[in-house]
Amino acid sequence: MDSTVDKKAIKKPTLVVSDAALSQIHLISENDFTLEGQSLRIQITGKGCHGFDYSVGFAMPHQDVFVIEVSATQSVLVDPFTAFYLKNASLDFHLDVETGDEGFLLSPENPDDFAGKFWRKDDSKVPPTKG
Repeated sequence: MDSTVDKKAIKKPTLVVSDAALSQIHLISENDFTLEGQSLRIQITGKGCHGFDYSVGFAMPHQDVFVIEVSATQSVLVDPFTAFYLKNASLDFHLDVETGDEGFLLSPENPDDFAGKFWRKDDSKVPPTKG
């Protein structure tokens, strides 16, 4: 049995990207030659009692991901597993010059729905798989 998440059974997520985040994506893309041809990628990288942990980085687009166009020149990649849980989210960029803290902030809709062992209570919260 194939346990790969079935991309065809999942709706492309909606992502609202703030001007600050879009500006930062452009800045990074335009100034790091090692990222040529790559797009910003959002991925679930872990899960704790609080819910999912997300990673934001850059990757090459491929056929197994959703491509979300966020501007005329920028897109965001989301794999099917992440897309299943992300559904609707916003992406912002935070910079605090006093503390030096900076980074992308992903805010998924209804993150509390996926806290704890949610899949034991509701089979609809488990992504569809191939096979």
